[in-house]
Amino acid sequence: MFSRLVRIIKGSDNRRERRVPVRMHATMGYYPGRITDLSLGGCGFYADEGGVLQVGKEVTAHLMPPGHTPIEVPARIVGQDDEGMVYCVAFTEVNSETFDGLQSIIVHQAFGDHASR
Repeated sequence: MFSRLVRIIKGSDNRRERRVPVRMHATMGYYPGRITDLSLGGCGFYADEGGVLQVGKEVTAHLMPPGHTPIEVPARIVGQDDEGMVYCVAFTEVNSETFDGLQSIIVHQAFGDHASR
């Protein structure tokens, strides 16, 4: 099971950490929206209607995963997807508590109820 988790998290693309698809509410700064994917180093963020973020802007990401404690982490908007709908967000400071929370969400998403077995 551990080797499968490493492949899911690490991946083989150019990112330092592999992103796992998720669906959860979040805010970036003052803009509400949804997280589309998550890794230990960042996430994809789809802003609700009217939310426009600037690339390079420093924000506080407030992740609200169902069934988990909310996570607050400093972040930077580093880009957008090809369609300009999903923002690419890099976490700028991940302390041990934040790391544990992110890892818990990723493991639960990757393995579901099998993570505790």
